[in-house]
Amino acid sequence: MTSPAVCSILNGSYTIRFLTNTQRHLQTYEFSSKVGPITVIGDPQPEYQSQEERFDGIAQWALRSLGKGRIIIEDYSMGSKGKVFHIAENCGLLKHKIWSAGLSFETIPPTSLKKFASGKGNSDKTAMHLAFTELTGIDLMKEMTPNAKECSSPVSDVVDAFFLARFGLSG
Repeated sequence: MTSPAVCSILNGSYTIRFLTNTQRHLQTYEFSSKVGPITVIGDPQPEYQSQEERFDGIAQWALRSLGKGRIIIEDYSMGSKGKVFHIAENCGLLKHKIWSAGLSFETIPPTSLKKFASGKGNSDKTAMHLAFTELTGIDLMKEMTPNAKECSSPVSDVVDAFFLARFGLSG
């Protein structure tokens, strides 16, 4: 919920958008990669007065950012910790808005996404980032969070969105 990301692919070009409250990430990153051009855009988190308004703002942003093609959403993780009910409410509202817009979507379990991306269903954020770097030739941590010691948001969210879109292309 702190930096959700969506990826759309059009004519071999990837556009990945993510929400952030971090000033240094409110920019556009342009990359030439082994799989095609990749543009990563940091959008400001919408203002909100309640959790419901927050979830609505995120869902509206995601719906505007999605393409018209195949929509793949990462399903819930069975071992989630933390604000799992908030995540479920947020995702449920997004699914409802997609459905209300007359669009369809599919969900993919996190373990299946990780296996698709890295070859291992229990990959951590670092392994997913490494799979992204190997596939694209881009080290997002170096480009977006150069002082970070480990892979975290927004890089891990951008990587997940990229692989969700790639999964959508695969079948």
